[in-house]
Amino acid sequence: MLGILGLVLWVVCVACWIIVLIKLFQDKGILHGILGLICWLYTFIWGWLNAGRLNIRNIMLIWTVLLVLSIVINGAAGGFNYHWGTPTP
Repeated sequence: MLGILGLVLWVVCVACWIIVLIKLFQDKGILHGILGLICWLYTFIWGWLNAGRLNIRNIMLIWTVLLVLSIVINGAAGGFNYHWGTPTP
């Protein structure tokens, strides 16, 4: 159940990334847009730096909250599944 919730949160995070990426392409041009396409962290930081000017503050707040929740939920669901000790045959 937590895995499905984590997946849904991740999909909404991707939707927020696409919205901010479109704004990045429109505002800075194709080279910055391609950089934002390759590196989502650049898009995230650029979005926060320009949230007030482009009126995307709500999108950035949603993206930030869902990103943190997604990390927590996916971790709790076993996203970091390490086995300590000797492996069973």
